[in-house]
Amino acid sequence: MIQSSPLKKYKAILFDFDGVLGKTMEDNHKAWAHSLAPYGIEVEREEYFLMEGAPPKKVAEIFLKKKHLSLEPINDIVRIKEEYYLKNRSFTLYEGVQELIGNLKANGLQLALVTGASHRRLMGTNIASFLNQFDVLITGDQVSQGKPSPEPYLLGAQKLGTIISECLVIENAPMGIKSAKEAGMYCVAICSTLDKEHLAQADITLNTIGELLSLFGQ
Repeated sequence: MIQSSPLKKYKAILFDFDGVLGKTMEDNHKAWAHSLAPYGIEVEREEYFLMEGAPPKKVAEIFLKKKHLSLEPINDIVRIKEEYYLKNRSFTLYEGVQELIGNLKANGLQLALVTGASHRRLMGTNIASFLNQFDVLITGDQVSQGKPSPEPYLLGAQKLGTIISECLVIENAPMGIKSAKEAGMYCVAICSTLDKEHLAQADITLNTIGELLSLFGQ
């Protein structure tokens, strides 16, 4: 039972979505590659995964600046990326996610989803029944500063009505980890898209999301 776990002090768990719960990173990579190709920009897989979690406009800005290009087409690039993703996504949850969320809810933990994705893109995944299990949803269009700013996770804790010391964050990328740590929260990183060496700022790392249950004595 969670009550006998060394992590029993955590009353709330705040999850990133892409690459943590949703197996969406490959589709996102393809969408960015599609939207940036007209500008002569090649999107390397690991390079994008390292900046995952940042607001879409920030991602586009980074790639444009790298090529010393004008930032004027940012809005068009993001729009085309989102449209391509929604049209071509092959969405699935990672193995063990449904069981994990069900167990955590059954044991009385509060759950928040904190993602840099827009509300439109998140709702476009056709998993309304899954999302309804979360007490709070924080999307990229609800904050003035996205990850790596602590604002998304601080807002998540505020909406949950939970103190920072009782919040546990589950992430998979450096920007999300930085956001969680700067918010003062304990962070578990999942090696779903990047090796442990890239996730060193997290408090602990796990190979898969399914391993999280073992931390709660399940």
